[in-house]
Amino acid sequence: MLKTSLFLLGSVLILFGFAQSAMAMNSNVSMTQPIMVDTSGQKITIFHTGQQIGVESTLTNNGQSEQKFAYMVQVLGSNGETEYFESTSASMLSNQAFTTSQAWIPKNAGQYVVEVFVWNSLSSAIPLTNVSQIPVTVN
Repeated sequence: MLKTSLFLLGSVLILFGFAQSAMAMNSNVSMTQPIMVDTSGQKITIFHTGQQIGVESTLTNNGQSEQKFAYMVQVLGSNGETEYFESTSASMLSNQAFTTSQAWIPKNAGQYVVEVFVWNSLSSAIPLTNVSQIPVTVN
């Protein structure tokens, strides 16, 4: 009985953790809709294999204190597999805006989903923004 109770409690805590990771808690950080940019920072809408694609967003700390963050970009292939994952970590002062980008170079043509999300850090994984998803076709 005790083992069953501990297993159920552990399962509930794990599920709560996943739900927390999927949805942003009340946060003072906002993120613009990500855009795809070339190496000179110009917005692009047509994508090719071997092309460097910057996934760029502007984050704003609307809070009254410094805020640490991790900006993460994940690219999923047509079967839902992770093709690319990269992050950058920094901090913002109160009322500071910060434009950040991660560069992805697609190796194969196809359909992808680019996911962008912001956590307070990679280790604690507390969401500061909701996840943005952008479908991308690479020729």
